[in-house]
Amino acid sequence: MDPQELGQAIARHRLYLEGRPNGRLLVVKSADLAGYDLSGLILSESMMTGVNLARAKLRSTVFDRADLFGANLASADLTEASLVGADVRGANFMRACLRGAVFVRADLRPGQLVYWTKQRRQAETPTRMNHAELTAADFRDADLTGADLSHANLRGADFRNSKMFSTNLDGADLSEANFTAARMKGALLNNCLVDKAIFHNADIRDGELRNVDMSKALWEGALLEGAVFHRNRDQLSDETRAQLDDHVTWINSLGTKGRRFDARGSDMSGVDLEATDLSGAVLSGCSLKNANFRECRLQMVDLSGANLSGANLEESDMTGANLRACDLTGARLRNVKLSPLPLRGVDGQLSGREWPADLTAAILAEADLRGADLRRARMAGAILDYCNLAGADLREAEIERADAQRTTLLHAKRY
Repeated sequence: MDPQELGQAIARHRLYLEGRPNGRLLVVKSADLAGYDLSGLILSESMMTGVNLARAKLRSTVFDRADLFGANLASADLTEASLVGADVRGANFMRACLRGAVFVRADLRPGQLVYWTKQRRQAETPTRMNHAELTAADFRDADLTGADLSHANLRGADFRNSKMFSTNLDGADLSEANFTAARMKGALLNNCLVDKAIFHNADIRDGELRNVDMSKALWEGALLEGAVFHRNRDQLSDETRAQLDDHVTWINSLGTKGRRFDARGSDMSGVDLEATDLSGAVLSGCSLKNANFRECRLQMVDLSGANLSGANLEESDMTGANLRACDLTGARLRNVKLSPLPLRGVDGQLSGREWPADLTAAILAEADLRGADLRRARMAGAILDYCNLAGADLREAEIERADAQRTTLLHAKRY
């Protein structure tokens, strides 16, 4: 659509909103408006399904009750834009500037997209606001179920009474944000900053809050049953807490800031790091006997040559971990994930490549691996003497190259 044609359509839309003659609803479905300047316009109730507004200038533009289903607004400037009651299901706001934008009662649930191959198929696309600038944005009473706000700047944002079931807030800055009475069951808040954030009466049951310093936010009346968070952070040494804080910054900045958790060769026997995110940490050669890593995220962690005898790693995500020559004698690894980690490119998209977990020459004697996911794990030379692998997923794992003569394999998946 050329600018002149669009200008005429917008003029007719203004007449439509005012109830004047010759008015017509603005319908620009799937139009390519990338880079257009529509700042300050009143586009309430317009039909803009699938429109491409990437990099568009939309400062103070009014989209109240508009249909922006599946629209692309990546890197657009929507500073102080109004989207009250708008349908933005499946829309892409990645890296957009939404400072002070108003999403009161907006629908940000995933978009159900129908497409045809040889038969009718349906795909679910989440509304994406990852890495977006959302300082002081207003989401009161909005439905953000399943939305992706990971690594977004949400300082001072208002989420009171919003629906945030399974919303992804990983790595986001939630400082001074207000989540009073928000319904956040199953939400992901790993590695979030929560300084002075308010969670009064919020429902965060079954949520994930790894590496969140709970002492910095207000939780009066919050429901946290089944939530994953570090309950004993205050019992860690000052040095370890500082290392964790630096590691959070390192994770959230993709390694450009902060410092990776590196404790190689240290004696950390009995340390309680339950429900923390130590992905990418270096713990090679450490003494971690009887340590507690339950429900941790340990993706790509280097534990080569470490002593984890008697350690608790149940329910942890150890995809792509390096456990080469690691001593896991008697360790608890029930339902642990030791499958390959899908690798992503610099753009964050899946590359199609995977990094398998490495258990080469690891000692797993008397370890409890019931229900563990060991698909395609490297296990050459691993010792599995009296190891319990009942119900484990061993498809394409190198278990034939391991010493598994006295191993329980009841109901294990092998092929």
